[in-house]
Amino acid sequence: MYNSGKAQIRRISAYAGERSDYVQGGGGNTSVKFDEDIMAIKASGYTLAEITEEKGYVTVEYPSIREYYNTVDTGIQKDYEKESLDINLSSVRLLPGMEEKRPSVEVGFHSFLPRCVIHTHSVYANLLCCAEEGRNIAGEILADSGIPYVCIPYIDPGFRLTLAVREAVAAYRERKGAMPDIIFLENHGLIACSDDADAAIRIHEDVNERIKAYFGLGAYPQPRIIPEGDHYRSDTGYLRDFIQGEQAGKEYFNALRLYPDQLVYIGPRLDGVIDMDTYTGALTYHTTEREARTIEETLQAVAYIIREIERAGLTLRQMGKEDADFIHNWESERYRSKLAK
Repeated sequence: MYNSGKAQIRRISAYAGERSDYVQGGGGNTSVKFDEDIMAIKASGYTLAEITEEKGYVTVEYPSIREYYNTVDTGIQKDYEKESLDINLSSVRLLPGMEEKRPSVEVGFHSFLPRCVIHTHSVYANLLCCAEEGRNIAGEILADSGIPYVCIPYIDPGFRLTLAVREAVAAYRERKGAMPDIIFLENHGLIACSDDADAAIRIHEDVNERIKAYFGLGAYPQPRIIPEGDHYRSDTGYLRDFIQGEQAGKEYFNALRLYPDQLVYIGPRLDGVIDMDTYTGALTYHTTEREARTIEETLQAVAYIIREIERAGLTLRQMGKEDADFIHNWESERYRSKLAK
């Protein structure tokens, strides 16, 4: 049952998940609507690269999620994050043999988008999404591409982001008579969507290649870690040079508010897990290989985005303090952070 849909979620997930310039650690998510009732979406705790045709995703009854967001009254004083999480969990409809896992916290906005959705934290898209000038540059890059897109200002992930995506997509469709293929999320990432899996991949790839060409970017420096006794050591020259050149120690990263995954995967680990030597650029991780790799990939992405924004003469845009506080205190992100090990 649903063999075609299962193959498609594996394919789009492998496409994005096998590249650390597109997703880092457990970041990003994908979905495929199997029919009018069932949608498969990445499960929290899995990386995109780990998704197969039989595991790594959860199936949900997505019309009930859509109905909740279409009718919710935001004028009442209550905990919408908890309420929407309860709706997400109650919508789970596991197929035979599936693991009991949480659907991605972004399941809400996936329910409103076309059949196949790829959401990444691409370092190339985030050059635009983390720069003050990014929205205007996106217009220049995509002006003659024929790719319909929208940009959404930074907003808390989860409940509020779902409402923002729903409203932006509805407004675009009212103006243009069609759905956007691309959604830029400020200080967050990129969404590519289509009713066809291969088309979603092509759209995502096309936009990223156009951004790379605009900025004259070469090959992305691949993050690497090496086991040393009971810990792991960074073996990424680019990252070492960044730490050393910027004197980017724990205070630097504690003050940085670039995007949610940086706060989730780096911030809580600066005391006790990550050792930084700002004079040599050396990085050591006192944790599991899985978590060490997640930290390394996230640090590398952060360093690359900051360096390339600086090289392009653009202005770095960070999240507000209240935005960062929301991420630090959000139960869903604490859950995801715990699963990073």
